[in-house]
Amino acid sequence: MEAIARKLTLKFGFIQSSYWISQCAINSFAAVYLHAKNFDNTQIGFILSFAAILSLILQPLTASFADKSKKVTLRHLLLVLMFLVFGLSLLLYIMPGSFLLISVIYILVNAVEFTVNPLFNSLAMEYMNQGVPMNYGLARGMGSISFAVMSFFLGSLVDRFGADIILPVFLVCYVLVILSTYLFHDKLPVKSQEQKNVEGYSDEIVPEEEKEASGILTFFLEHKLFLLMLCGVAMIFYSHVLINTYLINIMEHVGGSGSDMGVSLSIAAFLELPAMAFFIYIVKKIKVSTLIKLSALFFAIKSFAILLAPNVYMVHFSMVFQMIAFALFTPASIYFVNDLIEKENRVKGQSMLGVANIGVAGTLANLTGGKLLDSYGVTAMLLTGTVVTAVGFLIICISIKEPDKQKNTGGLA
Repeated sequence: MEAIARKLTLKFGFIQSSYWISQCAINSFAAVYLHAKNFDNTQIGFILSFAAILSLILQPLTASFADKSKKVTLRHLLLVLMFLVFGLSLLLYIMPGSFLLISVIYILVNAVEFTVNPLFNSLAMEYMNQGVPMNYGLARGMGSISFAVMSFFLGSLVDRFGADIILPVFLVCYVLVILSTYLFHDKLPVKSQEQKNVEGYSDEIVPEEEKEASGILTFFLEHKLFLLMLCGVAMIFYSHVLINTYLINIMEHVGGSGSDMGVSLSIAAFLELPAMAFFIYIVKKIKVSTLIKLSALFFAIKSFAILLAPNVYMVHFSMVFQMIAFALFTPASIYFVNDLIEKENRVKGQSMLGVANIGVAGTLANLTGGKLLDSYGVTAMLLTGTVVTAVGFLIICISIKEPDKQKNTGGLA
């Protein structure tokens, strides 16, 4: 099983690496690409917020389908969604650009991209819940390192060749996303009767009857504190989305360029690796609920540090807090939801986490961020983000409690 775990960790790392370099191109450099196509900040905000709104619809639908479907595997569902993204992106690349065409395709591509991310996490958890000791944090950290390299590389390419280089880079990256997802599968060894007896299985034990997945409304009625937690998650990610989307504006505000933006993104992503790679050991010492609260606090600290940054170097320094904010929150929240939510609703639970930190946060941040920038400037935008994130931290502290692992079998934290 250890050999299978190492192999699947490497394969999942390939998924994470290819996905996050594609995200770097299509999302982190969205403002750069769309500015070059004569979109202003408010229009960019609307495009990315509409993508987030559409993902709010797509994520619950795809999660419910994945929870209930007996015929279509999660991996096959992901491949269908990714071929859709590739086809739309290719259409945008080969057809003459127009305001309407770019807007519609950019919204659709980003919406589906936002939707597949939590499904990847569910894909990994399917194996972990079957007893495969994958190192999720290490695999996710591989994604961060790849993002860091791509940020630096793409920032330099944009400075040299212009923003038109972004879309072909994305298409090349997405071929790797499709390939890595196709390769992510492995047969688990069938346990002998002797192994089952050692692990406490008995022929007299009647297997637990599989329950039907809940509908969305029923799910939230049964998990009220989880719903409150999701509100807090959306708020702590508000400033995170603002910073990522409008980092080029922040950099220009303190005298930087697209190349500086790439460096800053690289610093943040490189520093995610240690926390993610060693998360499997950290969580043995500190409760996962405590780690989520700590990471939420550092989302607010990071936002405040960037608000006060007087120059490019201090913006770079502010990215150090990414190591305790986003890098800790990502694996901690995945593990927490896996422990908190019962087996039949786990894909839905992971998807709702994506709805909060990508859908809701992305919608609100992009809708308001562009308007704040155009009307009041960078400082007002960052101040708003810091206040909202601080309130989100307080909500996280109120809503997070240790999950009952006796109730939900397969807990990992």
